Amino acid sequence: MAQEKVYPSAGHHDKDPGAMAHGFVEMKEMDAFRNLLIEYLMYKGHRFVTDQNHETNTQYQSRIKPIKGDVVLDMHLNAASPSATGCEVFISNNAGQTSKDFAKELVDGCSCIMGIANRGVKTESQSNRGKLGILNKPGTAALIEFCFITNMSDMQAFHSKRMELVQFVGDLLIKYDQNK
Repeated sequence: MAQEKVYPSAGHHDKDPGAMAHGFVEMKEMDAFRNLLIEYLMYKGHRFVTDQNHETNTQYQSRIKPIKGDVVLDMHLNAASPSATGCEVFISNNAGQTSKDFAKELVDGCSCIMGIANRGVKTESQSNRGKLGILNKPGTAALIEFCFITNMSDMQAFHSKRMELVQFVGDLLIKYDQNK
């Protein structure tokens, strides 16, 4: 039997909680989302490996062993001025077609569900960091910035559509994990 897996991660950890605004903490928001996503994947009977809150990004990346056909998704909330809005997805500078297709479906679907701007698919070199190691693992890989934690309307959309987003993202992970 095939050993397909998806690798959803909350993107931050106990020692690096990520962005904070309006009483929201990125790590807590993504932790809650990841946990709902894991419940959904278990309900669907799909295999997954995820990060742990005590692990640094380096520790998580060293532990996971995705292979061709697996799907890696790192989940985040963006931060900027209070007027910045939208959903965007990053892929490796050397992303294959499957990663590009996955990222496009992900950003199109999530921005539509939340009714916020679609900021598109961008390469890791277009990110603030320039290089995102998680995107260079084998298989299909993407990093999503669901919305801006600094924009109250974005966060309201994210919270009000959370379960729809969980189902959409879960189904998309499973869909792209079927590439055998």
